[in-house]
Amino acid sequence: MDTFDTVAESSGNPVPDHLRNLFNHPDDVRVQKLPCELPEKGSMVVFFGAGARTVPHTHHNGQHLFIVDGVGVVGDENGVHVVRAGDVVSSPPGGWHWHGASQEHAMTHLTVEQPGDFDLDVDRRDWDSSYGPTA
Repeated sequence: MDTFDTVAESSGNPVPDHLRNLFNHPDDVRVQKLPCELPEKGSMVVFFGAGARTVPHTHHNGQHLFIVDGVGVVGDENGVHVVRAGDVVSSPPGGWHWHGASQEHAMTHLTVEQPGDFDLDVDRRDWDSSYGPTA
């Protein structure tokens, strides 16, 4: 049977304790787990306040992001990219990256990935000092 949920007019829930170290400002991030009937996959919506983002990380099995609202930034091996509602970002297995809201705007994305499949033990590079382009 299909399962249903909505993110309309939702602000999500506080970041669970086991995920707080994934974000630079976890108190400015809200998450909403979504139903996902895909084998070994999970999906959730992440609401980032302006300036909130993930720390650099990888996903052993990759990650798919759908930007649904606002303006964000995604850092990867090729630099920092501005993303907006309607954009899709597909990170390959093992791909180093980080993502979140721009400094000036909030951003919301939906992610599809294997739950718990991320590694924070990666090089931070110049992540702490640079957002790259502004929106």
